[in-house]
Amino acid sequence: MINDLSETLRAVLTQSGLPAELSAADISFERPVETFKPEWTTLNAFLYELRENHDLRSNGNATLSLACTYLITAWPSESTEPALREQQLLGQALQVLSGYRVIPANLLKGSLVGRSPPPQLQILPPDAIKNSSEFWTALGNKFRLSFSVTITIALAVEHPAETPA
Repeated sequence: MINDLSETLRAVLTQSGLPAELSAADISFERPVETFKPEWTTLNAFLYELRENHDLRSNGNATLSLACTYLITAWPSESTEPALREQQLLGQALQVLSGYRVIPANLLKGSLVGRSPPPQLQILPPDAIKNSSEFWTALGNKFRLSFSVTITIALAVEHPAETPA
């Protein structure tokens, strides 16, 4: 199901009608370690945290509200003013993602299709990663401009069948 969420995020970021620069970018979900150096202009959505969203906990225990947090970074391939290109791509991605509080049904992928409630999207404030320099050091990379987005999905809780004694 989590991979279906990443494919859904890809669908949001590659749908028709997006700015040309964002439309031309590859979408990646790789860990942005020191060796991560895409050949093409890439928007990377690294899933770095899974956590229960206690605010959306259901009354029963049939579903779990799982908050999945992605770090969004831009990796321009052009050599002329890469910082401005990076800012442009991040700004465009931020504008697109900010347009959704709930991901529309037509963009859902795999097991998320028809699931209720639909995935909820939230752009997080800059302090989502409490210490950015430590985070990037842990990845083995230098600090990079980024923002975080959390998408909360309903995860069916499976109880193992009890074995008779």
